[in-house]
Amino acid sequence: MSRYIVWFKKNKTTVLIAVFLLLIALSVRVTDLGVFLTADEKNWIGRSYEFIKAFKDWRFNEMLQTTHPGVTTLWISGFAVTAKIIMSHVPFSFHDLVYFVKISQLSIAVANSLMVPVIYLLLSAMFKKNKFIAVASGLLIALSPFIVGYSRVVHVDALLGSLLFAAAVATVLYGRSGFSRKWLIVSVLFSGLAILTKAPAIFMLPYFVLVVLVYGWGSLRKKEFLVLRAREFVIWLLLIGIMIIIIWPAMLWVPNPEGNVLVLKRDIGRAAITPHHMAQGYTLNGGYYIFTLLTRTTPIVFLLMVVGIAGMLRDTIRYRKENRQMELLIKDKDEQSVPVTGSYGRDVWLLVSYVFFFVVMMMLGAKKGDRYILPVFFAVNVLAAVGIWQVGVGLVRLVVKVSGKAVVSAKQGANAVLALVVLSLGIILWQYHPYAIAYSNPFLPDNLSQELGWGEGLEQVGLWLNENDPDAVVASWYPEELGVYTSAHVAHINAHEQGKVKYIVLYRNMFGRALDHYANNFIDEYYKKREPVYVVSIVGKEFAWVYEKRVYGNVLGELALGREVKQLIDVKNTDLVGIELMAATYSGEAKEGDLVVDFVDVNTGKSIQRWKRAVLELEDKGWTRFLLDELIGKGEYLVIITAEHTGGKAPTIRYSREGGYRKSKMQINGKEKNGDIAVRLLYAVRGQITKEEDEKLLTNN
Repeated sequence: MSRYIVWFKKNKTTVLIAVFLLLIALSVRVTDLGVFLTADEKNWIGRSYEFIKAFKDWRFNEMLQTTHPGVTTLWISGFAVTAKIIMSHVPFSFHDLVYFVKISQLSIAVANSLMVPVIYLLLSAMFKKNKFIAVASGLLIALSPFIVGYSRVVHVDALLGSLLFAAAVATVLYGRSGFSRKWLIVSVLFSGLAILTKAPAIFMLPYFVLVVLVYGWGSLRKKEFLVLRAREFVIWLLLIGIMIIIIWPAMLWVPNPEGNVLVLKRDIGRAAITPHHMAQGYTLNGGYYIFTLLTRTTPIVFLLMVVGIAGMLRDTIRYRKENRQMELLIKDKDEQSVPVTGSYGRDVWLLVSYVFFFVVMMMLGAKKGDRYILPVFFAVNVLAAVGIWQVGVGLVRLVVKVSGKAVVSAKQGANAVLALVVLSLGIILWQYHPYAIAYSNPFLPDNLSQELGWGEGLEQVGLWLNENDPDAVVASWYPEELGVYTSAHVAHINAHEQGKVKYIVLYRNMFGRALDHYANNFIDEYYKKREPVYVVSIVGKEFAWVYEKRVYGNVLGELALGREVKQLIDVKNTDLVGIELMAATYSGEAKEGDLVVDFVDVNTGKSIQRWKRAVLELEDKGWTRFLLDELIGKGEYLVIITAEHTGGKAPTIRYSREGGYRKSKMQINGKEKNGDIAVRLLYAVRGQITKEEDEKLLTNN
C-alpha cells in the first residue's frame, strides 16, 4: 500500500491533470444526450443488441453484425442496451427505440471521454521535457467541436479516432525509447482495439514500419537490427491477431471462420471502390479532405497548427545549417531551461506524417465523408499545442527585443495563449450545444453540403409537429430519426405524393449530392419553389425545412347523373394557364363516359372554357391537368364538375373535409358543404407552368 502512496506522491500532478481532463471531456460529452438521433445510430443500437444477444446465446457467427467491424462500439453500446432492458423491463424493438437512445449514447460518450486522459498520459511520455504540450493537447482534444460532436454519437468514428491516435503515439514511443517492449505492448493494445473498431486502422501496419525506419535509420544496414525489428513486428501482428480472436469470437469460434474472413475482405474491398451514391463513378477528389480540415477545424486551432508545423520546419532547417542538435533554450524566471523543439523533433514530424498519410489513404477510397478523417484531428490538436508553445517562445523573444529583458517566461506566454484558445473553444461549444457535430468554420461560405447534417435538429421538427399537428402524416428524408421524436405518422420522403401526406420534411444533407441523385428532385420541387411553414436553424444555419401540402384524403362519392360539384376559386395572380383536379376512379372501376369541367367567371356569369375528359384518361389518386385556350388574369371563378354517359360506376373528385384552402366552401347540387374539392391553379411563369403552391416562383415573377 505504501508503494502506491509513494507512486501517487511522485505522479500526483500528472494524475490530477488526467482527472481534470476527464471531467472536462465528460462535461461536454455526456450532458443533454438523447436530444436527437443521427442517421446511422438506429442501426448501431440495433446491432449492439443483436451482438450481445448472440454472445449470450453462444451464436458467435452472428457476432459478425457488420464488416466495419465496429466491435468496440458493439460491446460498449450492447452492454448499455442490455442494462437498460434489465432495469426498465422494456424489451428492445425499433418501435421503442426512444428508450435506448440516451443510454447508448451515454456509453459511447463515456468511453470517448476516458480516452482523453489516456491520450494525455501517452503524450506526457512523449513530451517529457515539455509537459505543457501534453496538457495543452489534452485540453484542445477535450474541447475540439468536431471530436466532441462525434464522441456523443453511437458510431465508430470517434472511437477509431482516439484509439488509432493512441496507437500511433504508443508506436512512436516504442521507437524513441530504443524499441522498448513495454511500448510495443501498448501499441498492440491500442492498434488491436482500433482495428476492431474500423477497418482503416490497418493504417497502423505501414505506420509501424515508418516509425522503425525513422528511429532505426542509422542501424538499417545491421543484420542483427533488422532481424530483431522484423521479429518484433511479427510479434506485434500475432498479438493483435490474438486480441481480435478473443474480443471477437466471430473470427475463430465458428464453424466457418474462413468464410467470415472472406466476407470481411469482400465488403471492405467493395467499400473502398464504391461511392456512397453507387451510380456515381470513382473520383480521386484530392482537395476534399483539405477542405474538410479547413471547415471542421476552428480557425484559431488551424492557424496554430500551421504555426506549429512552420516552427518545426524552421528549427529543422536551422539544425541542418548549423550541423548541431536542434535545441533552442529560453530561460524561465527560475533559471530552468525549457526545450522548444529539439528533444521531440522526430516525434512531431511523425505526427505530421500521421496526418498526411492517413488523409492520403482515405483520399484514395471511393467513399468520402468528413468523419472518415476524424483520427487526424487528434494529431491536428497536438500540432496546434506545439504552435501555442512556439507562440509563447516568440512572445518572450519579442519582449526581450523590445524591453531588453525577459519579463515573462515562455511557459507564461504559452499559458496565456492557451487560455484564450480554450475560452474560444468553450464559447463555440456553448453556442452549438448539443449540436457540436454541426460545427463548421464560420469564416468559410455556408454552402449547403451533405457533410453537414446527420439528424440533428429533427427533434425540433418532431416537437413542432407534436404541438401543431400530432396526428398528421409526414414524409421525411430521415423517417426513423424523426419518428422517434413525434407522435405523427412518418413515412419515407418517396411517399410525398400520397394523398394523406400533409407535411414534407427536407434535410440539409440532401444538398450537395451528385447531380443524378434523387434527392435533387425534392430540392427542385419544394426548396426551390415553395415557402416552408417551419425551419430549423442551428447557430444561424438552416438544417430542416417543413413544407405543408394540401391534403385531399376524402372522396365525394360517385358523380352520378345530375350531380354537380362547385368550388369558388380566387385567382390572385395574372396569367392563369389552367387548373388541375384530383379525380378518383375507384382504382379503375369507373371506365365509361366523360368528366365535364366548366370554368366560369363569377362576375359576368360567362363560361370561360369547358373541358370534357374521358374517364379512362383520368389520373386515379393523381392530378389531371386542364389547360385554358387563353391566359386569364385575376378574379373569382367557379369550377363546376359533372359527369356524363358513365353507365356503370361513375368517377368522383377528392376533397378535403376540413377545408380552409379556399375562402368559400364547396357546393354539391347548390348546397354548401364543409370542405374544398381537390383543385389547384396553374400559372405561366417565365414560359413554364407553375402551381399555385410554388410561392417562391410566383413571388419572384
